[in-house]
Amino acid sequence: MRHFSKTFVAAVASVLVFSSFAEYATAAEESKAPPKNRVVAMYFHRTQRCPTCQKMGSYTEEAIKTGFAGQLKDGTVELHFIDFQNEKNAAYTKAYKITGPALIVAKVADNKVAEFKDLKDIWSNVGDKKAFIKYVQDQIKAYEAAAK
Repeated sequence: MRHFSKTFVAAVASVLVFSSFAEYATAAEESKAPPKNRVVAMYFHRTQRCPTCQKMGSYTEEAIKTGFAGQLKDGTVELHFIDFQNEKNAAYTKAYKITGPALIVAKVADNKVAEFKDLKDIWSNVGDKKAFIKYVQDQIKAYEAAAK
């Protein structure tokens, strides 16, 4: 688990909060801001993805959609796919020190990133879908409990 200076956390939080507000603003049927306490999962990928990275993205999406359907709907869990090679995502790439494909889970408390974790074990679990999904769900559940 990483802990960072208030300046760093504020910078990352502003990026996340802006992103969340932008998504909600573009959805015509959605008129409310996201909850101030939530868990944000971000799968960072390259523009051109190899089969392994595509599998990790697919497993991540399945883990979150099957394990947190209600939370996705109410906004207490979010999932974002971010092309870290796209210049428009440079702030995310820099804030989370992304150098390759990664799954980052962040606990947002009072609309600020309180902490985040790079789920590095996705790489060792990619050959076992069940273990991958359980690992991702367990990590999100831990942050979800802490965000309440």
